[in-house]
Amino acid sequence: MALTENRRIFWNIIFTYGRSLLAIGGTLFVSRWVLMALGQVDFGLFSVIGGLVVFIQFLNNVLAGATARFYAFSIGAAKVDQTAHGLEECRKWFNTAITIHTVLPLCLIVIGYPIAKWAIYNWLTIPPDRMDACVWVLRFTCLSSFVGMVNVPFMAMYTAKQYIAELTVYSMATTILNIIFAYFMASHPGTWLVKYALWMCAMSVLPQLIICIRANLIFQECKLVYAYMGNITYLKQIGGYVCWTALGHMAGLFRSQGISLLINKTFGPRVNASMQVAHQVNAGTSTLASALLKAFSPAITTAAGAKDYKRMQTLAFGSCKFSTLLALIFVIPLVVELPYVIKLWLKTPPPFTVGLCYFMLTSYICGVCTNGNMTVINASGQIRDYHIVLSFISFCILPAAILAVYLGGGVYSIGAILVVGSCLNSTGRIYFAQKILDMSAKRWVKEIMLPILALIAICVTIAYLPHLWMKQGFIRLLVATVLAEGIFFPLTWKIILIPEERDFIASKLIATCKRLSKKYKRLAFLSRFAKDKNKA
Repeated sequence: MALTENRRIFWNIIFTYGRSLLAIGGTLFVSRWVLMALGQVDFGLFSVIGGLVVFIQFLNNVLAGATARFYAFSIGAAKVDQTAHGLEECRKWFNTAITIHTVLPLCLIVIGYPIAKWAIYNWLTIPPDRMDACVWVLRFTCLSSFVGMVNVPFMAMYTAKQYIAELTVYSMATTILNIIFAYFMASHPGTWLVKYALWMCAMSVLPQLIICIRANLIFQECKLVYAYMGNITYLKQIGGYVCWTALGHMAGLFRSQGISLLINKTFGPRVNASMQVAHQVNAGTSTLASALLKAFSPAITTAAGAKDYKRMQTLAFGSCKFSTLLALIFVIPLVVELPYVIKLWLKTPPPFTVGLCYFMLTSYICGVCTNGNMTVINASGQIRDYHIVLSFISFCILPAAILAVYLGGGVYSIGAILVVGSCLNSTGRIYFAQKILDMSAKRWVKEIMLPILALIAICVTIAYLPHLWMKQGFIRLLVATVLAEGIFFPLTWKIILIPEERDFIASKLIATCKRLSKKYKRLAFLSRFAKDKNKA
């Protein structure tokens, strides 16, 4: 049975959440087992060698986003133009992407591999007996990076066609296999560096090959047409989009790495550890919200390509709202009991950890509530002014932090600068979404900002009540969490969701209950039938 677009979005969200939760749980065990098996030296060497190709991975992410955007936009346009011309447009974008993603990684590998090999033998601090092993790690890393870049056009077609659930199946299978292999490594002592690099390469390359073959079989657009591969017009459009998108990514990289260096030079490595913990806490709370955005993005871009702006804005506001709500499910009980949670997790946390976590979580919430605005701007393709302004804001965060520290501000002044920067970025997203696509700022304030602020204020107040009569401990954490979640969901239903969303959710829940009831009755009938047959 063919899936409707709404149902496909639903299943994409479910599978993406499942993958995210599995990845969170798996990472906790895999990291520990791999460290046990490799030892601190080889574990560090593997990380360093992987860092030599970080630019390829960075460029890969930028190109993947650009390719998926043009695919989804052309797919949406093809829905309007129900002719062979629409299909050919998609094929032109696909073949253009194949050209870029084959030639560019070849050039990067040809230039970068000799430089990285020279660095291993002459620049990096590596024990002499591990140099040859590190070269093999580099080779496997380059191979997996090359295959990954070449496969981006096929992966992007899955995303644009909203076949994200299938991609998550491959990812979940890879995660499970990595958990099994990491446990095997930990339980069988030996020299694992090269073998582990080979395994990680295989776990990267094999799924990519399956995805490539499947894409050729199920997507008509994934057909190689050599006449389309050198289309200058399409190459220029993708190139221009990538340049402006890369500017935004580079600004973010400059900000994050610059802040880390500033903290290291001014306050020392222990505060760097605090910031790293804050980033990990932030990443944990943002997993489900990020998954939802990935599920919504192709549908928003496809709607833009089809010029269905009403649906595009509805999806965008939904992305803003539900991304924020999914983050708050974890954030609200966490912030109320953060000192205890950090102490329970780390026992002896680095200094300033709790305060920096508060700032990082606030910064994240300020940003996630405008994710939908960001997506519609990227979907429109009119991104030059948007990326110039927001990149300028990101670039200014580091000088502002340096100035704050120079004037006598402490560690928390840097956290405050990050929050202000996030608020300015969100303001820019709202402004450009209204300017480019007439996405109402007043509607965002009315449907997103004010209800979310009210929800946060009420839930935090209710969750804080146990502090008045209970001592810090695990029981108070449980009570605060129950109170927070107990008031969170009814308030969300009452003041956050609009009537159409409540009706949609209620209808889905009723339909699901009916299906489960029918399955239960059928299973009960088969069970009774089997028992009667056995008695006979």
